[in-house]
Amino acid sequence: MRPSVKDIQASLALQQPQWDDARPVERVRDTLDTCPALVTAEAAERLRHLLADVAAGRSLLLQAGDCAEDPAESTPRHVRRKTDLLDRLADTVGAITGKPVLRIGRIAGQFAKPRSKPVEQVGGITLPVFRGHMVNGPEPDPASRRPDPERILTCHRAAMDIVRELDAVNAGRPAAEQVWTSHEALLLDYELPMLRQAGTRRYLGSTHLPWIGERTRQPEGAHVRLLAEVLNPVACKIGSGTTTEDVTALADRLDPHREPGRLVLVARMGTDFVTSRLPPLAEAVRAAGHPAIWLCDPMHGNTITSPAGHKTRLVDAMLAEIEGFGAALAESGGVNGGLHLETTPDDVTECAADVSELGGVGDRHTTFCDPRLNPGQALRMVTGWAHTLR
Repeated sequence: MRPSVKDIQASLALQQPQWDDARPVERVRDTLDTCPALVTAEAAERLRHLLADVAAGRSLLLQAGDCAEDPAESTPRHVRRKTDLLDRLADTVGAITGKPVLRIGRIAGQFAKPRSKPVEQVGGITLPVFRGHMVNGPEPDPASRRPDPERILTCHRAAMDIVRELDAVNAGRPAAEQVWTSHEALLLDYELPMLRQAGTRRYLGSTHLPWIGERTRQPEGAHVRLLAEVLNPVACKIGSGTTTEDVTALADRLDPHREPGRLVLVARMGTDFVTSRLPPLAEAVRAAGHPAIWLCDPMHGNTITSPAGHKTRLVDAMLAEIEGFGAALAESGGVNGGLHLETTPDDVTECAADVSELGGVGDRHTTFCDPRLNPGQALRMVTGWAHTLR
């Protein structure tokens, strides 16, 4: 028997905000219930067919975009700058490998963030941590950090504007060259009301490719139960602490019929662990019959702190993880399908090339959460990955 929305809500649900009052949250959910979906079931199915080509090794996937989106950046100019960068990166990979490259943005919904701690110290004041614009504000004051459910509707309107511009970007493009949407399906008060019916099946109308984060991937948890129910292709982050039992339980939940194009597993291991810990996981998934696509997220396992106290990442370390990722999948028979990156079209200095550049980190630091690659750094990353595939 299929679980109801109430069944999913009653499951273990980590990383959810503590709203002050349930009544406005209910009003927001009721409003979303009546809103048009941002994507169609037919589009989600088309993406699944394209991802089946990635699973078969005929094409590749590049997933990239903001760590945490800003709803103010939903204008046509902002969207075009982001899609232009994604196109440039994908075209570079295609030119080196000779394969088609799917373009999936972290866009039109990446407004909620999981966090490692519920509070932080700012200027001697303890504040709730910033959880993305869909929950609270980044400004370091108590009023801004108070979770506000009205922000869900603000971000949904921004996502609608972005999708409208993406439709214009995609007009006339073949499906394999279109820009598809993705985000972490984290905030259940947003995602559950965006469930829609398509014949006898349900799909998630908030994005083409939803993913589950490392902190919310419990097989019996609400996030896994939600994505197990939808016809969209789905993804899940896999960290260095994942066991073979964990990953096979997830794969069985999310891809029970072993369908090519259904399941994307995003490895975020860290340079020190990828070659030792990924091979048994990929082998276990393959042995269980799941034609999963493996993506390398070389960013989240390589976060360090600069001398000035900024979170940052070294491009050299991330390139080393990409190389180790390829070696691990070659050993285990997994599909080296693509990259998952946090990027911006802006000329920021949030990541550094190597240790010698750590002093410049923070000179141009505009991220709301984790450090992103600027265009030059992103180009270096995708070029390095593409050359490992030749």
